[in-house]
Amino acid sequence: MQKYKVFLNEKRIVFVPGANITLSKLSGILTKNSTVEDIMGWVQSFEKNNISETVVKHPECENVFQQFRSAFLQIDAAGGVVKKGELLLFIFRNGKWDLPKGKIDKGESIENAALREVEEECGISNHTIKKALPSTYHIYKSPYKKTFGQWIFKETFWFEMDYSGNETLTPQLDEGITEVRWFHPNELNVVLENTYENLKALIELYRA
Repeated sequence: MQKYKVFLNEKRIVFVPGANITLSKLSGILTKNSTVEDIMGWVQSFEKNNISETVVKHPECENVFQQFRSAFLQIDAAGGVVKKGELLLFIFRNGKWDLPKGKIDKGESIENAALREVEEECGISNHTIKKALPSTYHIYKSPYKKTFGQWIFKETFWFEMDYSGNETLTPQLDEGITEVRWFHPNELNVVLENTYENLKALIELYRA
């Protein structure tokens, strides 16, 4: 069953297939000829209220999800869950455990972007992609000068990667990364206690 979870900070907007039941005001907005202003108005209201999750249930789940995301400025990113035997590679960035990732450059393939970002942020090379993993989605207001204040929809494409080298891990300091560390699957509670909500389901795939 196709399901999409879009994160706004710690809040979730969940799109699921099924009977068209109005579970939130967003469900009503997305089942008529909604405008960008309608969707943005709902997003700003959701950002400010105390509801942690809203569910959009619709028989055309894919269509309403695409309708929702089309209201935002689109940015694509790519990253990796790097394995060395059983060990998994994490970065510590801006006070939280994270996975190496970054924006896809113009003309760059998703796979090459994921490999490049891992190399830049962790200081390793000769890692290889083994398989694609589920994408994650989040929305936020741009803090950057060119797009400041605009609402962004970011899809991050993830890949499981294999690495067998012994290079010294080198955090990319100018990206706010202060540590790069290997974790055993039975140590992932440490990561899960201090990571981003939109990464938890992905990390759970690897917990012992």
